[in-house]
Amino acid sequence: MRLRTQTLICALGLALALAPAAGAQSRLTIVVPFAAGGGIDIFARLMGDEIQKSGQTVVIENRPGASSMIGTEYVARAAPDAGIVLISSNSTLISPILRPQGFNPLTDLTPVCNLAESPQILIVKADSPFRALSDLVVAAKAKPGALTIASNGPASTQQLVAETFKHAAGIDMTYVPYNGGAPAVNAVIGGQVTAAAANLSEVHAQIAGGLIRALATTARQRLAALPDLPTAREEGVDFDISSWHGVALPGKAAPETVDRVEKQFMSALNAPALRERLAAAKYTPTGLCGAPVQDFMKSQVESIGAIAKAAGIRLE
Repeated sequence: MRLRTQTLICALGLALALAPAAGAQSRLTIVVPFAAGGGIDIFARLMGDEIQKSGQTVVIENRPGASSMIGTEYVARAAPDAGIVLISSNSTLISPILRPQGFNPLTDLTPVCNLAESPQILIVKADSPFRALSDLVVAAKAKPGALTIASNGPASTQQLVAETFKHAAGIDMTYVPYNGGAPAVNAVIGGQVTAAAANLSEVHAQIAGGLIRALATTARQRLAALPDLPTAREEGVDFDISSWHGVALPGKAAPETVDRVEKQFMSALNAPALRERLAAAKYTPTGLCGAPVQDFMKSQVESIGAIAKAAGIRLE
């Protein structure tokens, strides 16, 4: 009898030791609404790796499709405190603006933080005759519709950049969507398209390797990584667009859940090791949380809507 009691006590002690602490989330599922291997997926995995160092179990779940809306809607409809978060981006807002969805990203998601930005650039093949953005504009005006500009697909930041560039420059270039950033960049390198809008985090290696030429950045200011690269405005095309990555919870998430997720991601973002890895991948940490991120999301909806209307962007 004594032996059985001791065995039960030992089993109970082991169960308590293995059980998560009270209030701790047993698993954090980070949903990436894009395929593995792209810029947002890489960013999510960098964040997840750092968060795991605290002892939190992290699972990266890719749910691509429908211009990021499959993964986004999955999180929007998830239980608010189930340990599921979304790596949000410009596309979180772009797709619902271009085509109404069955949910509202401003009410059915709870934005927690805007974590980082990655600048966009306009690129051509390394041996292209266009050495400056102004050269491309002049050629496009001379041959309306003859030149092509690619992006990594519909309702992406890169489509927004490509179409806004055309509108702001007053030119007619044929837009060519690809299924991802890598195919679009490869099309530039292979000469299948004239130019492309691209995320710097996905093309800096090709620029350094001499495979592509950057003509301009669409950021507000010149980039520390490419200090000699002019902005689109400096080249006479008046617009700026950057890509941002954040984290969001399902709508109606409890304040304590929002607070916990904010602390997890901000602690990871502020880790020196992660900052070094983000810098190497050409990301700029922002760390905008709380009420400011709510205001940021609302302003993004307004600006994206205005750009889409002015440039005539539609999601077919």
